[in-house]
Amino acid sequence: MKLRHHLQKSRSRFLTAKIGAILTAACITGALTVNAPAFAANTFDSSTNTSIRTQNPQDWQQVWQILTLTGYVHLVYGTYMGRYGGMHTVAAWNIPVPQALQKISNNWGYSPYNPAFRSGLIQFERADHLLNRRGISRGRVTPEVLSALRAPIPKNRFPFQWIKVEKSTHPEHLQIWQVPPDPQGKGQWIYRTVVNTGVMHSTPDGSWPIYQRLAKTTMTGKFPIAVSPREYHLLPASDRSIYHGYHVRWQHYIAPNVHFVNYFYDGRAIHFYPRKSYGWPQSAGCVEEPYQNARKVYALLHYGDIVSVMGHYENHKTNPVTPMTARKLRQKILLEFAHS
Repeated sequence: MKLRHHLQKSRSRFLTAKIGAILTAACITGALTVNAPAFAANTFDSSTNTSIRTQNPQDWQQVWQILTLTGYVHLVYGTYMGRYGGMHTVAAWNIPVPQALQKISNNWGYSPYNPAFRSGLIQFERADHLLNRRGISRGRVTPEVLSALRAPIPKNRFPFQWIKVEKSTHPEHLQIWQVPPDPQGKGQWIYRTVVNTGVMHSTPDGSWPIYQRLAKTTMTGKFPIAVSPREYHLLPASDRSIYHGYHVRWQHYIAPNVHFVNYFYDGRAIHFYPRKSYGWPQSAGCVEEPYQNARKVYALLHYGDIVSVMGHYENHKTNPVTPMTARKLRQKILLEFAHS
């Protein structure tokens, strides 16, 4: 009861500021379901508000709930039946987020692969020292995570940060959105820099958490070089392929002393790389920055920060509900979650 009372009190402070008045859901038809399981806890330190002790979490849904209550995950989902029977899902953030993040997170879905959930897992692993400084975290529910969640859990001390990589406009650029860990923290864009993304769409659209950070490393891989169909057929099979619709030959590379590296997806990273100019596709898939900008970005970022690469495909996705309806749904989802 003490935990429920505290959660209702803390959530109500947020919701009072966020909602202002009891919402009217005249435009919403059908029943709303909050995609978050019931949560049980046996102790809560209300004097310090720094940790909770949980009852043997068994699956990712329970882990999601625990990490939400301790500030590692800032997102829950609700589904509702529309006026004509269609089912819609709306992401409900308990922190202020830009419209672009709200739009793409509606499509992430309630699953263990959700970028916000994996982000929270990674930051919990760091806070609970489950990984060493250079360790790699994939944001998965492991036996080690389940075991650690049975002990008192430290509150998340990291700010929420979203890195938006925009490749549909030129010059290409990166922006960082930050919300301090204070429950009443206001979000704002804190940094922007010009960047290069990958040639031939080798930096795909999507959202992923940062899983490894290295001040300096050596990178190896293959770089795609477009060739004519005639040249393509003259190459050995091992050195050629059809890559995103292009005939290419693969050129092996070794890049030593790559600085300020933030890996986020399948070997792709945000990092410094020397170029004559920046702002257009040049890399083999990474997001490249000028030296001083990369140094600044590396100092700002943390393990688990969500990186969203947005280009043609992301920008043309449509939201299944109107902005007004989505706003009212988010308010209702958070209200029901606060009293669950």
